[in-house]
Amino acid sequence: MKVLPFVIPKSPSENLVFQVDEEIRFYDKLHQHEEIQISYIERGTGKLVFMDGIHPYSSNDLFVIGSAIPHLFKSEDISKTPSKMYTLFFTKDSFGDNFFRLLELQDIRMFFDKAQHGFRVLEEQKELGQFIKGMEPKNRFDRFLGLLHLLSKLCGLPSQTLSLSATTKVRSLDEGERLQRIFDLVIQNFHRPIPLEEVASISHMTKNSFCRFFKKHTNKSFMDFLIEYRVSHACQQLVLSTNLSIGEISEACGFQNQSNFNRQFKAVKGVSPSSYKKSFE
Repeated sequence: MKVLPFVIPKSPSENLVFQVDEEIRFYDKLHQHEEIQISYIERGTGKLVFMDGIHPYSSNDLFVIGSAIPHLFKSEDISKTPSKMYTLFFTKDSFGDNFFRLLELQDIRMFFDKAQHGFRVLEEQKELGQFIKGMEPKNRFDRFLGLLHLLSKLCGLPSQTLSLSATTKVRSLDEGERLQRIFDLVIQNFHRPIPLEEVASISHMTKNSFCRFFKKHTNKSFMDFLIEYRVSHACQQLVLSTNLSIGEISEACGFQNQSNFNRQFKAVKGVSPSSYKKSFE
């Protein structure tokens, strides 16, 4: 099983990697890589899972994922149509140790501070996404110039930070495998009760050891993470499912009753499920 760390395939002379992914499912294994990642999702819905947060995505979303941030994309197989994503991979030192320290590039240094915690672009996503898509047939020099233009634009646009805490690197294969098993369990079984005994067992830990391990790597408790994943899935269902009631969505997402769902949803999103749904109608 592929787990952390993950190496972006590239030739020795390649400093900026352009990649197109078109699959029913994106790469849904927890992984981290040295490269900063700028990804435009042209088609598809799902969840971007960080170590300390879950973020629903849909078509025309644009994300920046910083260096060495553990993450995975969990696609939803709603339409059975392949999801499609265009991605640029590069490091701060791809073009030389001091390249981005040049006086002429001082206006885009802010990008690297923002990228450290990851962010979602909130304006002009489709326009910038089409700009990234248009880089596919270009030569290396034009892609390089395009990247500088893109970084300049990203510095000036409103964005949502994805990781509120300092990122935690997973340093060993064993840690990565344990976290992958935990995340897989949540992704596949969030609709039912998941007791601590069960998740500790698949991690080969006692309950207390598991709680410390999970808190160390995600900066939150396992139950907080599980609730956040359930609420994230509920958000997508509230927007996409026109034939399901709020009560049915609540049950399908693993909440024991609707009053508990309403309370947990408002605690995470700041609004009630009905208000959230109305905002998209």
